[in-house]
Amino acid sequence: MSVVGIATGAAYVPQARRIWKRRSSEDVSVVTYLLFLGGQLVYLLYGIRFHQTPIVVGMAANIAGSLAVIGSALKFRA
Repeated sequence: MSVVGIATGAAYVPQARRIWKRRSSEDVSVVTYLLFLGGQLVYLLYGIRFHQTPIVVGMAANIAGSLAVIGSALKFRA
């Protein structure tokens, strides 16, 4: 599960990289990534509550990815 979580967390990198390269987040929905982040936080809390290290690690990676995209999008918001 941790490997899958880390892989899906890494899936956010291309979007964040594209925003930085173009210096624009015009075509990115911040609301979508905020919704992803909300779900990820719920799963993170679940993993913490039930001592499920693979879920915690995976969701931490996903949260980092979501925050990278959200932060990048807000920085370059037109």
